[in-house]
Amino acid sequence: MPMSKRFNIVHGTGGQLGAQGSNNELQETDKERFSDDFIQSINSDNLTDIEDSADLTDMDDSDDLTEIDESDEELIEISQETFKTLSERAKKTLKQTSSLAQSYFSSVSPLLLRMQKCSKKIPFSIELQTFSRSNNIIVISDSGKKVLCLIQFHPLAGADSVCDQLSRLIEDLHVMASHQSNLRNKKNLSGRISGIGFRGGYEKGKSAGTYALRKDLKPSQIELDRILQEKLPSHNRFISHRFRHFSQAAYDSNSKALEEFGLPSWSNKAWESYNNEPTPLCSNVIVTSNDFSNKAHCDKDKNVFTYGIFSYID
Repeated sequence: MPMSKRFNIVHGTGGQLGAQGSNNELQETDKERFSDDFIQSINSDNLTDIEDSADLTDMDDSDDLTEIDESDEELIEISQETFKTLSERAKKTLKQTSSLAQSYFSSVSPLLLRMQKCSKKIPFSIELQTFSRSNNIIVISDSGKKVLCLIQFHPLAGADSVCDQLSRLIEDLHVMASHQSNLRNKKNLSGRISGIGFRGGYEKGKSAGTYALRKDLKPSQIELDRILQEKLPSHNRFISHRFRHFSQAAYDSNSKALEEFGLPSWSNKAWESYNNEPTPLCSNVIVTSNDFSNKAHCDKDKNVFTYGIFSYID
């Protein structure tokens, strides 16, 4: 299954991992350039992560995450002579970048992208030359108080092991999701949504248990699903590694939540086998496709972190 574009996200609204596919076509030049690997705070059916356990929805009221010491000259890597020639806006952005880089992407030098609420006549586009300095971006709100997105780009021209593993993971999840029933609720507007792993019984009228296969599967499909199930522990280890790459604190928070409630990993075959996975990260995978969308809502989950993968699929 050729992948034209792929990326993964972490989002602050729950304890599951999610994946989403779209049939939207990309420009050919875009298909050849990048796959994207990132964590993000967006709507409740997509996914995120932040450096500590603070809820992103509360960050507009606090500058704790991005508070900058204006007198801290050690944050700035350029010379003081050059720094003095910058505008006040540029100085603040540079200090914010240096401050945030201590919490996110600590081993690399990220770029900082500030998003504004006001609409633009010309859509925003990241120029290719932007990545000549860094493939890592920290996206913040206009106020600078809220981290919206952490992004890492992987040039497809020199595909690395992360791209290869993302491709295999996306292909397997796409197939396994097609073996699951389409989940429906009052918030769904369009597209398809299915679950892999274990569903919690924390919602009214919902019982805990395993997301079951469709009853109309052929024997060959059931056998294929069994084979793919055997690969899930390896996929879980890869996802755990990517989660820690963006934020060790986010990873620790998710792991602690699963341990506290004795929940199994999504990669386990049965609920009773949760002790077989030493590094559980999430209890289920939610896969959406066919331009899935639903009504805006806010989930009230125990853990504010989830991890997600988004991909265009040819």
